[in-house]
This record gives sequence, C-alpha cells and structure tokens, in this order.
Amino acid sequence: MFNSGNSNAICPYCLRKLKLSGLKFFCDPDEDNRHEVRLSIADRIKGRLPVCKRAFCKNKGQTVREAVCKHCGEQLPPQILFHDKYLSFCAVGVSGAGKSSYFTTLIHELKYSGLPWVLQAMDVETTRRAQLNEQLVYEERHCLSGTEAGVAPKPQLWTILDNSAKGDKIPTYALTIYDGAGEDCEHIDYTPLDAQISRYLAGARMLLIMFDPLLLPSVRVELPHETLNASMAIDRQTSAPANMVSMVNSLANYIRRAGNIAPGKRIDRKAAVVLTKIDALNEMLNGFASGATILKESPHVHSKGFVESDSEMVDLEIRDWLSRQGETAFLGAIDANFRDVRVFGVSSFGRPPDVHKRLAKIRPHRVLDPLMWMLAAEGIIPTI
Repeated sequence: MFNSGNSNAICPYCLRKLKLSGLKFFCDPDEDNRHEVRLSIADRIKGRLPVCKRAFCKNKGQTVREAVCKHCGEQLPPQILFHDKYLSFCAVGVSGAGKSSYFTTLIHELKYSGLPWVLQAMDVETTRRAQLNEQLVYEERHCLSGTEAGVAPKPQLWTILDNSAKGDKIPTYALTIYDGAGEDCEHIDYTPLDAQISRYLAGARMLLIMFDPLLLPSVRVELPHETLNASMAIDRQTSAPANMVSMVNSLANYIRRAGNIAPGKRIDRKAAVVLTKIDALNEMLNGFASGATILKESPHVHSKGFVESDSEMVDLEIRDWLSRQGETAFLGAIDANFRDVRVFGVSSFGRPPDVHKRLAKIRPHRVLDPLMWMLAAEGIIPTI
C-alpha cells in the first residue's frame, strides 16, 4: 500500500516527487483500446492502484499495469510507488571507460552473489537490455560496444527484494541506474540533452565517476601494445588522453547549478571514483604490489556488510598509485568538489580480452564494492 505521507518515490525521468495523484493510469488490453483509468475515492484513501471498470474490457477487474508521469509524460511501472527506499546510481566517465560492461557484471553479480536479495526488473526495457548485454558478455564472450552518444540515457529500473527479513512484508528497494554515453559526459554543454543528464546527476544518491587507467600516458608507455589494444575501445587507442580534471569540474558545475550550490561549497553527495580495468595493470612494473588489498577478493559480500577497513585500504592504495602516475590534480578536483569521496578499483571481466577482443570466462573483481558502500550508507546493510 502506498503511503503518500512517507513516500520518497520520485520519477526517474524528471526527478519530481511522485504521488498517486501525480500519475495517469491506463488499461491496455490491446493497441486499439488503450484507455485511462481514474483513481476512485477509495483508491486515494487506501493508497492503492486502480482497477479497470470499463464494461466489456477483457481486463475489467484487473489492476492497471501502465502509468504515466503527469509532469514529464514518461511511461512508468506503477509499482515504482511502493518501495521502502529509493536508490540511484549515475555513472559518468569518458568514452571507453567500461561503464556498460561494469553495470552488466554488477547486475549479474547482484543476482548470483549469494546475498539474500532478489533482483527484479521493473519494466520491459530494463529486462531487454539486461538480457542482451548478459548474453553478449557471459554467453558469447564479446566486449560491449559503447553507449550511443547524443541520445538521452534510458534509466534502468530495478527492484531489490530483501529476503533476509522475516514475516509477510519483505522490504523492497528501488534501484535506478543512469548510464550515459562517454562522449556526452566529456563534452557537457548547455543543450536539452545535457540538461536532462544534469538532472540525473543532481538527483542521484551516488555518483560513479568511472576512470579508465589505460588513458594515462604513464600506463600507455609501460603496458604491451597487445594489452592496450585488447582492453581499449578502438577510437581510444590513438586518441589523446581525456582530461578527467575538466570532466570532474564540469559535472560539479552542473550539479551546483541544478542545486543552487555556492561555488566554494562542497557538494553533499557520495562520489565513488571507480578505477576500471585494474586487471590490465598487473603487467605494470609500477603497478600495485602483489600483496595489495585491491588485488584480493572483496570481503563485503562474504561478510554481508560493508567492511570499512578494507575499503579504506583500497582507497589509500589507489590514491597512492594515481599520485605516482601524476594524477594528483584529478584527486584534488574530486576532493575539492565533493564532500564524501571513496575510491574503488574494479575489473568487470577479471582479465583483459584477447587480441580479437574475445573474453575468457567472466570473473568480475570487486564490482559490487561501490554498491555496498551506498547500501551501508542507507542503513540497508551494516558497516563492519
């Protein structure tokens, strides 16, 4: 039942707060007979979805399955109103950083990690995209192509059922994932598309700033060409390294503008800086030490909580490595703009692709760590 007084439900598109009265509901028995279903007084009082009452409709007596936000007109799954917590990731990063691959393995690991959670897609588009990407990566062993630039990112809408709870009522968490194209993140400008991306940035509970270490000149010099060519997008292999400092400052300016935040005030938003493709760095002489915490298996899933000491050590190790690569300006830009920053290292595949960009058996490394950080902050899992 929907409690409008306590709900934190928001539209994943326009990010306005959602109420029953803020939605239009539709019955869609077939493409020629779609019709609006209005809330009854009883529906409003009891906080429930309406049922179709149209005579001769084959769906008469059934609860509606389609809703539209009155503010932006986007179609929404009606069940989005009925969650206990609302979580959202917004991923930004340069082209080729591996954002789509990361989310594909994150979703897969979340399903099969052994954690007491059941993951369900809320809409057909989320289901379709997840199945397609999972098939390409896990079955066909192909690298994913980059997200299409210049197109408004379609958020992924997931429900997490917390099966650890006892009793008839299981806590549910709405997880929204925004994954924009790298080209759009690199060249943020004041266009309608960028205005939409800025709303996603401003509304996300946590920002994922994806950093591809293979774009660093110091890494390119030291790694074999075969590893670079296999692990990098084709258009990135000969291009100039992206300016991560400029991208961080641009997205911070966008968030400040959307939230009316003064230039000198740090943004009160969790920022997870995620170093991708750390599997490729194993061939660097100036890489991580063999006994480094970042190279060990993550303890968070096994502990069913967020192990603070492990995360702090990983943060220190990666900051030290970035400093040795001359990226102190990037770290300074992150710390100057965001109040709550944590650095993570992940490998979506576990090892680099081969020279034909084919993948070996997928063995993701630490891909759930940023999510576990957010879940701990929301009180869903304990901090250990």
